[in-house]
Amino acid sequence: FSLPRLLIMLIAVIFALVGATSAVCPATYTQINGGDCFKLYTTQQTFDNAEAICVQDRGHLASVHSAQEQTALTAIMGATTPLIGMKCTDAVPSHCTWADGTAADYSNFPGGTPIIVYGSCVHLATTDQLWYSWNCASPIVGFLCRVPFNAPPVVACTGGYTAYNGGCAALKTTVRTQTDAEAVCALDGGHLASIHTDADNAFYQGLGTAAGLSNLFIGLAFNTAANSYKWVDATPYTYNKFANQFPNTVFGECVQMMLSTEFGTLGQWTNIPCSTPMAYVCWKASGETPVKAPAECPGIQFLYDQATIYSPNFPVSIPGSQSCEYVLATAVGTKASVSFPVFATDATSTLSLYYGLDETVARSTLSGTVNPDTVYESTTNVMKMVFKSSAAPTGAGWEANFVAVGGIDDGHTEPPFDPATGCPQQQYTADTYLYSPNWPEKYAPLADCLYYIHSPDERKMTIQFDYVDTEKNFDVVVVYDGPNNRSPILATVSGESNGVVQQFHSSGTSLTLEFFSDANNEGKGWIANVFNL
Repeated sequence: FSLPRLLIMLIAVIFALVGATSAVCPATYTQINGGDCFKLYTTQQTFDNAEAICVQDRGHLASVHSAQEQTALTAIMGATTPLIGMKCTDAVPSHCTWADGTAADYSNFPGGTPIIVYGSCVHLATTDQLWYSWNCASPIVGFLCRVPFNAPPVVACTGGYTAYNGGCAALKTTVRTQTDAEAVCALDGGHLASIHTDADNAFYQGLGTAAGLSNLFIGLAFNTAANSYKWVDATPYTYNKFANQFPNTVFGECVQMMLSTEFGTLGQWTNIPCSTPMAYVCWKASGETPVKAPAECPGIQFLYDQATIYSPNFPVSIPGSQSCEYVLATAVGTKASVSFPVFATDATSTLSLYYGLDETVARSTLSGTVNPDTVYESTTNVMKMVFKSSAAPTGAGWEANFVAVGGIDDGHTEPPFDPATGCPQQQYTADTYLYSPNWPEKYAPLADCLYYIHSPDERKMTIQFDYVDTEKNFDVVVVYDGPNNRSPILATVSGESNGVVQQFHSSGTSLTLEFFSDANNEGKGWIANVFNL
């Protein structure tokens, strides 16, 4: 051999060895004839339940494609007569189908044909290596699963999820409407489950039956615009398990799986109104649950006009002994409103709602579970939420939707934003928030804006600058201790706050702010919080 030819052969051998050592069978599976991996399960199952178990392993009920392959399988079959993945609808073997979608290119029936009168499924025999027809709905002891050699490992699932079909599935027993159920699945990183095979249906049916449920939501609903049924995860609608006389949108546009025989076979589907609360099943592609918030509170959080807020480490768990404060502010003339599409804590982990910064008695204290349709609305444009977790909390935590709504009837008429000057409105009533012009964008050059603040109950006020970013000594907020800009100067504020909060206290029931900026070097602006002492 020439040297180049020897090198080529050596490289080929190295690549072959690398490929051989990197390929693996799943744990407890055995490679057959240098090909795919097989496993014998010895529990008693119907065809659909057996296929669901194989799918959990990233495979299917076994297909068999040669006499050599079948002979090799006898080494792991023992004395069982296991189900395999074939189904036949007539006596022609080539018309049969495999659960894994491969070609029906080999069979070994007595006389060469399946006997459909005995059933459309198939099991093997150890005594004569022949294949025998079997009733798919009848349980049989033993079944063979086949998983591709070097298939990706089964996903590690956490947070109540279990591995299924390359991802993670979970049964959620807290009843919700279909919309709210999908929202919870989405927070976990997935969707309401879509079902595409008998094995899928059997798997989710098994979850519900084991929990003693009578029905559960799946991710199918009638889409009026498309005039057809669609899965919420946008996968193709190519399979259904509707009971007789269904689908029928007279009964509702969403779809439930029945876990009783009220409409016929266990696991069939019927229509139901989407607003009916019930248990549901989620599926997600990844084993990791996306974390929506840090595991620890980052100090007081200020939120403006609208936001989605999450408890620490949501939705994985609640860290112990946390104390978190959230200040929700809206424009003067509106109110802060919150609702909780998800709320799951132990009884001693609480979220308290205050309708103003100076309130010391909570208007509502929430724990355990909360109706997702309940809306909590402040009486002012500021709401404070304080979350305190117990030493050993349980539950996923909570999600809050915060929006500005309505208006406040406090006897004061608030002038609108002035487009000519670029300044916000001038008149304010404590408790309230003030913002630099054009917030949260940079303020404009040559600004000159006035803010008048009045205490409605004749109390003194505190003005607190939570954030400042202006050109130092050139773009300045002047605080006057009185009803106009001829009153005594209480403070001047400029530069960068760098996390330092500045507070100033009025001597009476009025404050005035004036903000000036020069022609150069605008900053982001500032936020001030005014509240009664």
